[in-house]
Amino acid sequence: MDVLNSEDNSNYEDYYNAEGLEEYGLCKKTHLKEFSNVFLPIFYSITCALSIIANLTLLILFIKYKILRKVLPLHMVISDFIFTLSLPFWAVYASSEWIFGDQSCKAITLVYMVSLYSSNLFVASQSLQRFMDIVCVVSTIRIFNSPKRNTIMCILVWLLSVLAAVVHVNFVETQKVHEQNICTFNFHNKVGWKIYVRFQMNILGFVIPFSVLLFCSIRLPCVSVVRNTFQMFKYEVGFTVMFLLLWFPYSVVIFLHALQDLHIFYTCSTNIHLDFAIQVTECIAFMHVFINPLLYIFLNKKVWKRLRNASKTPREYLLEECNSSSNMSSQDDAIELRSVQQYQAHDLSFCAERPNNLLPEPM
Repeated sequence: MDVLNSEDNSNYEDYYNAEGLEEYGLCKKTHLKEFSNVFLPIFYSITCALSIIANLTLLILFIKYKILRKVLPLHMVISDFIFTLSLPFWAVYASSEWIFGDQSCKAITLVYMVSLYSSNLFVASQSLQRFMDIVCVVSTIRIFNSPKRNTIMCILVWLLSVLAAVVHVNFVETQKVHEQNICTFNFHNKVGWKIYVRFQMNILGFVIPFSVLLFCSIRLPCVSVVRNTFQMFKYEVGFTVMFLLLWFPYSVVIFLHALQDLHIFYTCSTNIHLDFAIQVTECIAFMHVFINPLLYIFLNKKVWKRLRNASKTPREYLLEECNSSSNMSSQDDAIELRSVQQYQAHDLSFCAERPNNLLPEPM
């Protein structure tokens, strides 16, 4: 549910309503409502199931293998899990109306916005953390050690996300429109706050995280001195490109809605197209809840190796270990044989050159 697109009733209604007001009459949105009533519940349900599977898999790996347990990725998983908890409520809302009460409207909106902001910021924080680790190694700077710095970053991300979400919750309430309860914004004719909320979403939810990801993906290979520079570059570029694909369309549509709020353009057809666009781009953006953990698993060699080993049966694992051990043993035998042969050859040549090798050399 895109609470950002829920409009003040004094202007026009959100895309869950059948019709909205325009300057010269009613703007019919019947087809848009019918589409959202069918498509959104199905999409939210599928996304919720995929997110639970992906995040639970990564969380189990973190719990099982201590070597994989890192603070920022762990908090990213927690944030995506929290976001996933809000999806069933939005699925029910999209299919009919808001049936959970006014306090639940505020609570679910708070959960939704905090996890949305924090998930994107944690993705960017991981890139920033790797960049700072490399810079500290190269320049021998030790302002904070890595665990302490990561803990501070986590606290700042959660605090900033909560403060940003409070602005949303302050204006969200339940209203009755066309005999249906809706969970929507009510800005009380304060257009400035409506514009602020949209630009806050764009800047904090997209511009800042993407700027950090882009900077780190460009600069990290330049300052890296470790051997797996290509692996780190692939990791950074993978998250940067995926973040752009998921969130850029949604941010553009939110920006266009802000222009509509300023009455730069406002026609019935434009309003309908933007409402349809916000649904589609919102669904694309929501896919981050299962794409983030999957991308982390596939791009992180350590995590991917542990997952492959965990998915094997005990017999397959033992056979692989035996094969690897036999290969190592045969390699060791070959190395030892070559060493003996080289030693014997060296010993024979030495004896041929010095036939009286048992006698001490003259001084």
